[in-house]
Amino acid sequence: MIAVVTQAQITITGFVLDEENKEVLEGVSVFYDGTTIGTITNSEGYFTITTPKKLTAPLVISYIGFENQIYNNLETSSLGEVFLKESAVQLNEVVLKPDTWSREKKLGIFRRQFLGTTPPAVECKILNEDDVRLYYDKEKNILYGYANKPLQIRNKFLGYIVQYHLVDFEVRYHNSLSGFNMVESVFYAGTALFTEINEKVKRKYIKNRDMAYYGSVLHFMRALSKRRLYEEKFRIFKERQEVEPYLYLRVDNSTTDGNVKVEQIEERLNILYDKWGNSNITVIGSAFHIDTYGNHAPANNVLFGGDMGLLRIATVLPLDYQPKKESKRSNNN
Repeated sequence: MIAVVTQAQITITGFVLDEENKEVLEGVSVFYDGTTIGTITNSEGYFTITTPKKLTAPLVISYIGFENQIYNNLETSSLGEVFLKESAVQLNEVVLKPDTWSREKKLGIFRRQFLGTTPPAVECKILNEDDVRLYYDKEKNILYGYANKPLQIRNKFLGYIVQYHLVDFEVRYHNSLSGFNMVESVFYAGTALFTEINEKVKRKYIKNRDMAYYGSVLHFMRALSKRRLYEEKFRIFKERQEVEPYLYLRVDNSTTDGNVKVEQIEERLNILYDKWGNSNITVIGSAFHIDTYGNHAPANNVLFGGDMGLLRIATVLPLDYQPKKESKRSNNN
């Protein structure tokens, strides 16, 4: 019986200092990546952060001018003293080859591929675009980007301020038969902390968040981990033929760490959500894990295409988000 009791709150503490002079650092951001769970260090460099459940999301310690410290799968409640190292100037800041694209053109591409092209993206704004560094390599036909400071994104569609630490951004192109540059793939990586725009959440934000949640990757992963794909209106296809989901997505919830292990038998499967959302999922290495929040890892091994693949920052919700209509939908099902 003890094994199935809900886990107690998990608290992590520590002191953050400058590695060079050993002075305490005040105002350092400490947060779980992709969530609203975060705090800052006090005048003594001390922090304490609590989550009600175990997360697979890494704990990030971030301060402007210093390299991020990232912890995965923490097994201790106290980090003791954490030393941050000053950031070195990135090689990309030194342009080794002529860049043939204007800043305006590159920034326009960055907005579209980072924020998205869906209607919600119109209501998103990067408040410090000057901190985005972009470089187009003509020989490789790749647009690169990164930022030394966290990007501050005001999302007036979902009602969040997103602090995003962009460490890598790439848009790869290929030449079409007509000679035009066509986007081949988009990749970006970083860590994010979500905070509310308003102390009291507006009704339109609640409505928009539910709209963004249903049919999303987060919704799919939560439904898969609980073996509720049918109930949550997800159907699985192998090419054009509908199949029994759990024959091709084998769900194992007997792991000792509380996470769910999923083994995908076919490299690629198609996903239909509520008769309109067409997506596909490709898994590299066949297996991945889902935690109690619905966060899947390793994230780089699970690739989504179609409708889910088009989703960008403008429609991304925190991993600890819970839809307001969840209990109502469950009762209807």
